[in-house]
Amino acid sequence: MIFRRVKLEPETAFIGKKFAYIFIAIIFSLNALTFIWFFFFSKLN
Repeated sequence: MIFRRVKLEPETAFIGKKFAYIFIAIIFSLNALTFIWFFFFSKLN
């Protein structure tokens, strides 16, 4: 499957997509963590 994808579309585009998904995932997880952090602090105070 991976080889077929690479053959169909350029390697650079495939790598870019991978990095974009990873970047979005990191941003989303960080935002979720901050929201949870603030929620817990508001509960404590």
